[in-house]
Amino acid sequence: MTTKFKILVEEYARDADTSVMELLTHKIDWFVSKVMEKDKDLADHFIMKVDLLLNPHFTKETAEYVVGCFENKDGSKGQHWSYDQTTSVLKSRNLDYDEADWYYVLSMIYSDYYKNGRTDDTYIELAIDFLDDPDAPDCKAKKYYLAMKD
Repeated sequence: MTTKFKILVEEYARDADTSVMELLTHKIDWFVSKVMEKDKDLADHFIMKVDLLLNPHFTKETAEYVVGCFENKDGSKGQHWSYDQTTSVLKSRNLDYDEADWYYVLSMIYSDYYKNGRTDDTYIELAIDFLDDPDAPDCKAKKYYLAMKD
């Protein structure tokens, strides 16, 4: 269903200058604040979706949100390791990845490729391979997530 809002934005966005986009942003922010008063979860969900769309990397909040929705191959839901645990691994191995992207990728690898008897080191190596793929675009973690959701 195409809403009146979508029609208006698509019509005016083609030729709009920055000032029009700033005004639109203020109007949407006002609307979200009103929704927040009535349904905080709905407003938070909308803000999370906008953040996922606009930022090239995960933030800690978006990564935790996404990982919290995982249905893992081992039958569990959500994270297997905490954000702090994955960050500790990142630092202890002197890996140069974005912390939130690393948390998402390591969690995704566990979620999708779990096998009984695999060690944490196996998941870590698979996550490194995922992020070090020479054919991959910049910001692979976020692009992969968005591609899997559409």
